[in-house]
Amino acid sequence: MNLLRSDQSTLTTEQWNLLSNLIHCYDEHSTFTTARQFLNEQNKLPIKMRFKLGPVNELLTSCVAGAQVLFEKNANFVSLCSHDRSILLHNTIKRVGGIGTCFTLHNIGLFGNPAFCKTAESIYGTIICDFSKRTGVQLDSDIVFTKLILTILIFSTPDYVYYTNTPPSILKDIKTILHFQEMYIELAWRYLIYKYDHNRAVLSFSNLIRCLFTFHNAVVAAVKLQQYLDMINSFVKQTEETLLLSK
Repeated sequence: MNLLRSDQSTLTTEQWNLLSNLIHCYDEHSTFTTARQFLNEQNKLPIKMRFKLGPVNELLTSCVAGAQVLFEKNANFVSLCSHDRSILLHNTIKRVGGIGTCFTLHNIGLFGNPAFCKTAESIYGTIICDFSKRTGVQLDSDIVFTKLILTILIFSTPDYVYYTNTPPSILKDIKTILHFQEMYIELAWRYLIYKYDHNRAVLSFSNLIRCLFTFHNAVVAAVKLQQYLDMINSFVKQTEETLLLSK
């Protein structure tokens, strides 16, 4: 399309390099491979043996855990002080890991599998699974844009209101964090303009807002489950230890 050729200048060389590195990080540690392998293995089993509690729970945990590497491999995140990294980890890993999992399960087709969904509901409940499935449907079909959104969420500063009696978390270098946030938002916008057009870019960001509100409902319900909180806290601890060792 001529439109794409004429708009190549909307992405600078630095932005192309940033986008390329970002995609490589996601592809290298993609949860899609894990989910596809899981589905293939399940389909080889007799029908009555498929999608049992243990394997499904292991897959869900693995998919959410895949978010850890997105923090560990992001040079901008690693450059922050340990105090700010810890706050961002605690505040954002639920959304980054959860939305990434919703995207994977929707696109692999597992959210459309009644047996899988029944087992997932036995672990996390119908409300959480329903909102998660809706999130998967609402997410943009463009995988590169979704990867950019997950990266933007890593630097998301608002702390959602599902906690009680929790003192506010004060970031030490909010200026730098907002700079990173704006940098990835601009990259996402320019990517959409480059690949599609202005209308598609506006629509994608509008749908993103709806998607975030939908998934927020899932998180509000999930944080009431001790199993979920233990899993998230474990991921945060592991990521913090990995970043400390890499220094």
